[in-house]
Amino acid sequence: MAHFFIYDILLSFFLLFSFPLIWKRIKNEKNFYGDWRERFGIYKKDLLINLKKRKNIWIHTVSIGEFLSVLPLINELKRENSIVVSFTTKTGRKVAEEKIKDIYKVYFPFDISFIVKKAIKTLNPKLIIIAETEIWPNLIINSYRKKIPLIIVNARLSDKAYKNYKRLRFITKRILPMISYIIAKSEREKEKILFLGGRKENIIVAGSIKFDMAYWISKEINQQIVKKNYGIKEDKKVIVFGSIHPDEEDGIVEVISEIDKRFKNVIFVIVPRYLDRTNIYKKLDIIGINYVKKSEFEKEKKDFKVIVVDTYGELNNFYSICDFAFVGGSLNGYGGQNPIEPASFGKCVICGKDMFLLKEEWEIIKKYNGGIEVKDFKELYKKIVFLLKNPTIVKELGQNSYKAVIENKGANEKTFKIIKSYLS
Repeated sequence: MAHFFIYDILLSFFLLFSFPLIWKRIKNEKNFYGDWRERFGIYKKDLLINLKKRKNIWIHTVSIGEFLSVLPLINELKRENSIVVSFTTKTGRKVAEEKIKDIYKVYFPFDISFIVKKAIKTLNPKLIIIAETEIWPNLIINSYRKKIPLIIVNARLSDKAYKNYKRLRFITKRILPMISYIIAKSEREKEKILFLGGRKENIIVAGSIKFDMAYWISKEINQQIVKKNYGIKEDKKVIVFGSIHPDEEDGIVEVISEIDKRFKNVIFVIVPRYLDRTNIYKKLDIIGINYVKKSEFEKEKKDFKVIVVDTYGELNNFYSICDFAFVGGSLNGYGGQNPIEPASFGKCVICGKDMFLLKEEWEIIKKYNGGIEVKDFKELYKKIVFLLKNPTIVKELGQNSYKAVIENKGANEKTFKIIKSYLS
């Protein structure tokens, strides 16, 4: 246990000396929910009272993507259970607060032993679920000691994370056996977890729950209403650039500028990944193209070629009405955002070459011939021109991507069955 004591000391010193930088990310802000003190296991009195009334299921999701991926699971579990969802990011918390009301939301505590112990005592869990793979030693150790089952769902490790964890195998081989059950999204991920010390009898492959999530969300959105709300005429083509990272903005704006010169019937939708870091407005001003912010759409009522979505949790609305979509985070070395979301609406999906964070999901879509991969913005421009000239091919690719979603969903049902066995 000396390793974990050292981990505690090192993390404490890191927080102490990095706090000025950390404070910028965790401090309370006007347009976001929650209290920064929750990260230290300090909660409001009314929350304390409510959580003590019954045992709860504690589900941890890092941000928007992880929260949305387990949303169908949350909706299923909350029918008969009290649910607490924790978040690392403010944006994840904001989307959750606005999407679902009858669950408790908190910020994830710093993984220091005395803070984690306090959080566990307050949140009063009968079961802990972690979405995807975050290995927090003190959370795992303390839940194990208190005999609280802990399950990781849709478990995955990026190649970069796996490489880092391999250096810490002397720790992971002690921690992973304490986890009650690990539900991996693929055989490849299962092998990584086994190498790091997971117990073979406690790991199962269920597939990616992102297919279930995307399919579920697609059935909640009325495409005709969305299109009507934005006054987009039937003769207009709509191209969505979704989850665009700041260092992809120059390339995207250049592509839009060139496409607009050749095709006058196209509406472009840009959805920045980070609203607090985007410079998209300045870049659109430079090329002189008319744009409107989604938040100001009602009062602007002006001609526009570009809609910039400056609100969180709206991306799928615009995927639902597009002809095809480019998914960001895939031409800047980040590792890609979720390509299944546009596919679930039967849309042709374009991604860059850097899709290693969702490698299995993207490979499935490509195998069904529902997606196009590009190596740079120059090739992205060429592919968009090709698709605009060939609507029949666009439709065929969209049908293929939808088929990929339909034939690969089902992980949620397997996951729920395992979770239910721990609640019996």
